[in-house]
Amino acid sequence: MQAKAGAGAQTQALLAVFAHPDDETFLAGPLLARCARQGVRVEIVCGTPPEPAASDRSDWEYRHRQALLCAAEALGAQRVHFLGYEGSPMSPVADPSPRMLAAAPPAEVAEAVGRIMEEAQPDIVLTDSPYGAYGHPDHIMMHRACVIAFAKHKKDNARLYCLAYPLPLVRLNLRLMGMSRRVGIHALGPRGDIDLAAIVKGAPGKTALVNTSHSVRFRRIAARCYEEDIRLAPLPLKLLERSPLWAQRLMFRRTALTRLEPPTQEGEALEREIVLVHRNSYSFG
Repeated sequence: MQAKAGAGAQTQALLAVFAHPDDETFLAGPLLARCARQGVRVEIVCGTPPEPAASDRSDWEYRHRQALLCAAEALGAQRVHFLGYEGSPMSPVADPSPRMLAAAPPAEVAEAVGRIMEEAQPDIVLTDSPYGAYGHPDHIMMHRACVIAFAKHKKDNARLYCLAYPLPLVRLNLRLMGMSRRVGIHALGPRGDIDLAAIVKGAPGKTALVNTSHSVRFRRIAARCYEEDIRLAPLPLKLLERSPLWAQRLMFRRTALTRLEPPTQEGEALEREIVLVHRNSYSFG
């Protein structure tokens, strides 16, 4: 059953800021679905892809935009905003285009996010981790731009969260990336100006752990919108997305976050809820 805000309660708003179509689903789907079903107005900002050359299924950008719109509806989001940048390579390239998301000036990306933030007036802003989940430079750029935009455009009492992952796994991924020698962990992204090792070294731990087990089924529905991506994905992701619902519930039963603003105080307990649940609202335990 879809949750509804209590009678007379002011609707809260959440703005989810991510780099690519599918990040909102694969990285944060259960949490966005949970918030939407608690009566929160959810909007999504996506850094890529650029405007499609053709408005039909023959165009990759068109298909990816349509997939995000499909997934957003399944999750319960009410609006999607595209910034229109190109996706970026993991490693440096000669003369990178400023239209690549990770090669664009951070202030420019932050201003684009800020304009949407001003319009949406979110109570909660959610973005990727400072190390970009598995280290993608576009994810890192959207985290940085979101932090800059939030500092300038936040409304009173608004809170900024980023996704958090188990730091031992993050460090293991960094070690594996370094061993592969295909990606320079000290010179990541199209300009080679991201020191992923330094970012991971200073990464904050989780400050919130939200029960999202009851919303995993909406992530599963949204993931079907990305069937093309799943077919081309590495085997572990394929197996995960083809696994039964009970297995996905085990995997995504909790969503870990770091509250960046306002910062947590020493000794503060883990948050178990990021939505200010009204007395007459439904909530998931």
